[in-house]
Amino acid sequence: MKKTLIAAGIAALAPLSAHADLLFTLGAKGSVWQAEPTGQLDNGLSVEGDGLNMKEENGQQITVFFEHPVPFLPNVKLKQTSLEVEGSGVATASFNDQTFSGDVDSKLDLSHTDLTLYWGLPLPVPYVDINFGLTGRQFDGSAEVRSATEYQQVDLDFVLPMVYGELKIDTPFGLYASADINYVGYGDNKLSDISYGLGYILPIPVVDLGLEAGYRKMTLQTDPDDTDIETDLDISGMYYGASLSVGF
Repeated sequence: MKKTLIAAGIAALAPLSAHADLLFTLGAKGSVWQAEPTGQLDNGLSVEGDGLNMKEENGQQITVFFEHPVPFLPNVKLKQTSLEVEGSGVATASFNDQTFSGDVDSKLDLSHTDLTLYWGLPLPVPYVDINFGLTGRQFDGSAEVRSATEYQQVDLDFVLPMVYGELKIDTPFGLYASADINYVGYGDNKLSDISYGLGYILPIPVVDLGLEAGYRKMTLQTDPDDTDIETDLDISGMYYGASLSVGF
């Protein structure tokens, strides 16, 4: 992935890296996230126990991004995460003020879309990229519990603004390491989302084609006074994917 730096108009303010590419870059990433849920929903109802027994599921992550050398204007990244975890078991518990007893099926949909506007720091250090910016995350999911006679669903439909940071360290051999974080916290609400991984850019001319593996952990806490449901959840696991980018 090519580094986006502040263009020549502000070059006097900070030296540019010798390997910087002042090009427009268009890219995409896709990966499978082996996400496992732990934690609680709605007054301490355990998602991995209490009869819900939600298990690890494969979610999908798709990212497209556009980077440019225009001074002060942000680069743009759009990321879609599709994630549903399900479970079944025997429960005697309350969910959304409804008591369930017996066999239940449950589903937690934490699908969301991120729009990130970010800038690159003009570092005079080869092979090191640092980006910072802001992310708006739209959750479009739900939590539901169903038995033979009862059904309750709570929408998880809200928008959160977050700060964004990314660090990437390249090597001359095509190997790289990366980490990024989105975070927001206010009152009893908190969302942190951290990913870190290792990748390799294949020696192919014209385009950058890469393979990557890493780990992602998302922690979500919500206050029922601000959202429709109280949550205290961790969703984490390995991811595996590929990327493609081209400069023009």
